[in-house]
Amino acid sequence: MSKSIVVVPHKVVIYTRSRSVAFQARIKLADGSWHRTSTKCYDEDEATERALELWYEVRAKDKNQIPQVSRRFSNVAKLAIKQMEDELKAKRGKSVYSHYIQAINNYLIPFFARMNMDSITPALLNEFEEWRRERMGKEPAASTITTHNSAFNRVFELAIQHGWAKRNAVPALKNKGIKTNTRPTFSFAEYRRLSRRLREFCKHHRTERSRQMRELLRDYVLILANTGMRHGTEAQSLHWKNIEWYEGEDRKLYLQFTVTGKTGTRQLIARHNCVTYLTRLKNRLKDLKKLSLTEIFKLKLDKPVFCLADGTTTDNLHQTFAKFLEENELLYGSTSDKKRTLYSLRHFYATYRLYKGANIHQLAVQMGTSVSMLEKHYSKLTPMLMADEFAGRNYIETEVT
Repeated sequence: MSKSIVVVPHKVVIYTRSRSVAFQARIKLADGSWHRTSTKCYDEDEATERALELWYEVRAKDKNQIPQVSRRFSNVAKLAIKQMEDELKAKRGKSVYSHYIQAINNYLIPFFARMNMDSITPALLNEFEEWRRERMGKEPAASTITTHNSAFNRVFELAIQHGWAKRNAVPALKNKGIKTNTRPTFSFAEYRRLSRRLREFCKHHRTERSRQMRELLRDYVLILANTGMRHGTEAQSLHWKNIEWYEGEDRKLYLQFTVTGKTGTRQLIARHNCVTYLTRLKNRLKDLKKLSLTEIFKLKLDKPVFCLADGTTTDNLHQTFAKFLEENELLYGSTSDKKRTLYSLRHFYATYRLYKGANIHQLAVQMGTSVSMLEKHYSKLTPMLMADEFAGRNYIETEVT
């Protein structure tokens, strides 16, 4: 049979449970809540004396803002992981949670596992930074440290909610990582200027080969910007047999490219204006000039799409593009201090599609990348590229051409 005894009125009570003969203690905290713990005593007098000792300890911890109970970091971290996984499964969680989980499993738990939440000090964090640097074999990027810090704070926030840590005891986190440059891309205005000046670029040449190189570059650039294909591995290995019409549910025809690159083989849907660029490309080839695109697609020709008039390919398009950018003062932009390259067109495509409201998961499939990579490198660029709209200037939107 259970019994209850008041040791200090309104402050300390000892009691027994029907399923245990040891006395438990209930001690009132400064915030009005009750702290419950076992006295581990079976005798009433001993339990009373122990309860008073616990009361003094509780009051001292309250005064010094020390949590009454703590938990090992690994236990709290695993609970934080489970919460994030549950939210992701319920489609309520943020996609960045997967990065937090990875950071906790690969770095935070291995180092802090056996430590109590209330024993993590600034000095210990300095040791962690050195350990992490050795584990990575390099100085981590600032973005990586930001992810680790956010994951660390999420674990601590959970501990605070459960009373396993005090907010004022959470150590301040620093970020001395290497700042990584944003991937260079083009603003919408710059892209329009680029497409216009490419036309002029094709008109000024010294030799027949330079004319062909410039014309080829123009369509190569425009197709990259309107498909999101990777320069080189995917685009330059594209053959006519890899392009076909895809009939959608709306009975409309769409250009479907099958590309092969670093992430394997995938299908992507090109923007409709690529029909114009492909038509120009095939019209420069004598054996394809009289054929329609539909006829060429049906032939499944094993011939490169991006080639000169004699059918040969070139590895110098990037050099011609660099020359064009420099001549037109487009080699550098405001979003990065890196030089723009043909890869910048893929970055432009990603940012433009996100701005137009593309589903980020579907865009990741289209581009052969991950959602996290899109969020990390591209979505933060849209405010700069939308500067005209945010500034309130009269703006008539035009499609990328």
